[in-house]
Amino acid sequence: MNVESIFVSQLLVGNLTYVLLIVSMLMTRMFWLRIFAICAGTVGATYAWFWLHDPISTIWEVMFTIVNILQISLVSYRNATSKFNAEEQAFYDFVVPTLEPYQVRRLLSIGEWREAPSGTQLIEQGNIVSHLIFISSGHVDILYHGTVITRCGTGQLIGEISAVGMEMVPATASAIVSASVRYLALERSALQKIKTSDPSIGRAIEICSRRSLRDKLVEMNTLALNRIQAEPGL
Repeated sequence: MNVESIFVSQLLVGNLTYVLLIVSMLMTRMFWLRIFAICAGTVGATYAWFWLHDPISTIWEVMFTIVNILQISLVSYRNATSKFNAEEQAFYDFVVPTLEPYQVRRLLSIGEWREAPSGTQLIEQGNIVSHLIFISSGHVDILYHGTVITRCGTGQLIGEISAVGMEMVPATASAIVSASVRYLALERSALQKIKTSDPSIGRAIEICSRRSLRDKLVEMNTLALNRIQAEPGL
């Protein structure tokens, strides 16, 4: 191998470490972040030992790799022991699909599954919302000053504006069960604590909340348009 080939190889391997580190930072799931970090550490150790002949850098790269291997082993174990029933899996799929299973299990641990018959008021307009609600089955009407503005069903959230935000904002509308529901109630203060302790859970909840609000706005606009078209003379 000539000098030019050696230089090119050194350049490629040396830069590959940083490329892999950058890619790891782009991962939205911790598992894949760790995988690319392990690859980066392995390449870095190889580069430091064979090209730089630097034992100190090699040791630090090896330590970096070992730490990530231990972390991914721990995550894999936690995920393997996190099992979900059908409605828990639905919550996972609808609300926080980007999280690891063990994070979803932690989130579910602060929730309580409840059932409510038709006519039950889950949220009252003007009051502070105590829980973020995930509807597993059934239907809930959303009312603004007594007028139904939209309806929520399976896989949707209720109370996301007040329950997810850091500030205690009163509910902008009421929520009344129109067909018996089963739902998961996540207590607001417990939700805030878990969001603070694990920012990735907070981001996943906020993303789902924004999506839920967008869907409600679309449904509200459709309902309003249908009402206008149904009026006599139009």
